[in-house]
Amino acid sequence: MKKTLFLLIAAFISMLLQAETYHRLWDYTDGAPKSNPDRGLFFSSSVNDAEGVKNGLKGIKLNSSGWCSFTKAPVAGQLRLTFGPRSGVNPASLQVHSVGEEPNRQITPIGETGEVTALCTQVINLTAEQNTIYITRLLNVETVLQKIEFVEGFAGEIEPCDADAGLKAVQEAEQANQKPLSPEATLFLEALRKANLHGDTTIYLPNGVYDLGSLTLTSIEANHITIIGESMEGVIIKNRPDYRRESIDKTATLRIAPGVEGTYLQNLTIQNDLDYYKDDNGRAVALWDQGTKTICHRVRLLSHQDTYYSDRVGGLKYFEDCEIHGTVDFICGNGNVYFANTVLYCEKRSKDGSGTDALTASNADANDKGFVFESCRVKSVCPFVSLGRSWNNHPRCVFLNTVLDYSAGNFELSNKDVQRWTKGAMSALPDLFGEYNTKDTEGRVVSPEKNEVTFTYKGETKTMNTILTAETAARYTMENVLGPWAEEAKETIATKK
Repeated sequence: MKKTLFLLIAAFISMLLQAETYHRLWDYTDGAPKSNPDRGLFFSSSVNDAEGVKNGLKGIKLNSSGWCSFTKAPVAGQLRLTFGPRSGVNPASLQVHSVGEEPNRQITPIGETGEVTALCTQVINLTAEQNTIYITRLLNVETVLQKIEFVEGFAGEIEPCDADAGLKAVQEAEQANQKPLSPEATLFLEALRKANLHGDTTIYLPNGVYDLGSLTLTSIEANHITIIGESMEGVIIKNRPDYRRESIDKTATLRIAPGVEGTYLQNLTIQNDLDYYKDDNGRAVALWDQGTKTICHRVRLLSHQDTYYSDRVGGLKYFEDCEIHGTVDFICGNGNVYFANTVLYCEKRSKDGSGTDALTASNADANDKGFVFESCRVKSVCPFVSLGRSWNNHPRCVFLNTVLDYSAGNFELSNKDVQRWTKGAMSALPDLFGEYNTKDTEGRVVSPEKNEVTFTYKGETKTMNTILTAETAARYTMENVLGPWAEEAKETIATKK
């Protein structure tokens, strides 16, 4: 049954259902495991570091050969893992797999935790069919898994994460000068916390500024969470990380956690207000999407570099009637992402207004369709604009029926480094960069009949005609890019308008 959270200025009203819970808990807070297997938990090795030794953690050791495995009941719920790096402040992360039936016992990855630099609890959602669970480290850091808990029905509380140890000094300095969170922000965080416990929940936000201060990585952690605002311009969820913390994976205003399905956002603005022009650079993500089947409808994303980061190979994402602002690579990542009737707004690249903006940076996987823009509008206050540049892997990006709108300022798609596309690559040559039927606001076609671009990377070159034929462009329909989910996405928007 769906649940709804109404977030009001002066009151918080929620309708939540209590679920029966099934607990299977291994907790090594007071000491490391001494037997193997331990009450149905199998593991390869353990540690028991005393206080003051390394990070003082106790539990299952996950290194290049370390692992653990257990079998849960055939019910859906949350797997809660409390873990951290054994020493130092390099981030640790876990990968969770399901193990198939005999005779093959195929191991399939089903989710990844976020990165932590201190002891922290992270959540992975499990289905009823995912019964035998196998856990390994994801990053090349010796990791200690201190507590494992499975809870049926997404009920119960989650321990808060400790602050990143490596950023503690910066955070303390920020907190000393930061005003308390507004009632709006506090209530939004509480609503999201409760939604993350249950999933399948709708949060309604009235017009207002939900200022999270320096808080980053505010996460959607359960399936089928919907956040609907009163209006795109009136509901603003924002944060302002310290510019010294700039990073694609540390600054995000809002994050859809790994493996989460069915996030729906509508009628709101997400803003990362990092002081980009302080040093004329700074990766500051507004929405970091590590989930799949994500829908953004009438959503405005405000930042500069890396504004939207799609970060799940094979993930499905759909944007309709949205607005995305930025400067460098402000739509970046992998997966299958379809943008329909969306405004792409290029902010000035530097304090003095000089430089070139890049709309996209694709690092699509070999099986991803990449980024596809259908009937989108490009505006710019930057004098030079690139439709995109290569990032990594197998970059793919296609613009269909694009409108170049000069109402915000004149701009060009060409300079010495750009021939409608950036000619130099970051770490891979593109698989496919293309446009079809680009027009101005009067409906005149402004894309050339042919545009051969020679891309370069470490002495290698690749020449490509970036003007697509009608036949090639027809391959990039929403249905071809998003598969059977395309119709479901359209129906979902129709029911929530």
